[in-house]
Amino acid sequence: MKRLWLLVLCIVGFGASFAQEPHLLKVFFRYGSIPKIGYEYVEYEEVGGLQGGHVSMGIDSLEIGFTNDKIIHVFPQKDHINGVFYWEYLKDFEDQVSDKKYITFIVPITEEQYVKLRTILLAYIDEPPYDYAFFGIRCASATYDVLSQIGLFEPKTRARNIISNFYPRLFRRKMFELARQHGYTVVRVKGRKTRIWEGD
Repeated sequence: MKRLWLLVLCIVGFGASFAQEPHLLKVFFRYGSIPKIGYEYVEYEEVGGLQGGHVSMGIDSLEIGFTNDKIIHVFPQKDHINGVFYWEYLKDFEDQVSDKKYITFIVPITEEQYVKLRTILLAYIDEPPYDYAFFGIRCASATYDVLSQIGLFEPKTRARNIISNFYPRLFRRKMFELARQHGYTVVRVKGRKTRIWEGD
């Protein structure tokens, strides 16, 4: 069943994309947040609070990211990997986050980078290469890992990657610098007023 979904992903998600030039990669950051005073009972609690948030990628018609399956390990476990690279349709994702504070970096990539990115993501969706753990690889370091493999960032050892991208804001600063250097388009969504959102 898993490989059947991968086949669907290849055909539907990536299938028509080879006609596009240049390819556009989107890097999404949802900001960390806490409920505003007075809204504690109607707003959700977020893991990490103001230093939480999430990082994922958008390519063609899909949003793809790294998360945990059910539980979060404190330290990585090689024999019980609970990390998953998920995917969903970009339109569904954008509808879900329309009232959350988000920033999107739009990065043109070459055909070679696109093909390599596609290959990496399909492989990682099929078989995640690492566990999801608090003191391990999470969404920010996983995204950095993928983007470093297509040349957007300097490759790091796993330990250095975990430390330097321990939570989304650390990685977001690197994306701001990359966008400044190359003139990438940056799109912001403010987020609803019933939450206190992390700053840049």
